[in-house]
Amino acid sequence: MTESAEPKRPMSQKTAREFIADAHLVLRDRETRHYEVVTERGTVFGHVEPAYKAGLRSGWAAGTIRPANLPVHATRDQAGAEALRQWIALAIAKPRQV
Repeated sequence: MTESAEPKRPMSQKTAREFIADAHLVLRDRETRHYEVVTERGTVFGHVEPAYKAGLRSGWAAGTIRPANLPVHATRDQAGAEALRQWIALAIAKPRQV
C-alpha cells in the first residue's frame, strides 16, 4: 500500500469545537490533585495539575501533554480551557511536510 501524495486536510475549527463540546474536568489522582480534561466518551484532551513556585502553589498548570513548563492559570477551569485551546490548535494545524 502506498500513501497518497496529497497531504491530509486538517480538522476544521468548527468540527474540533463540536468534538470537545462535552469535555469536562475529572479528578484522576486525589493525592496529587491531577485532573484530566475528558469527554463523555472518555477521550482525554489534556491535563490540569497544581503549579508550584518556591514550594507554594501558584495556580494551575495545563496542557495537552505534561512537560515541566506548562502555562499557569488562576483556576482549574481556566487551565482546562487552555488545555482544550491547545488541543484545538493541534487538531486544526496543517500537516508538516517531512
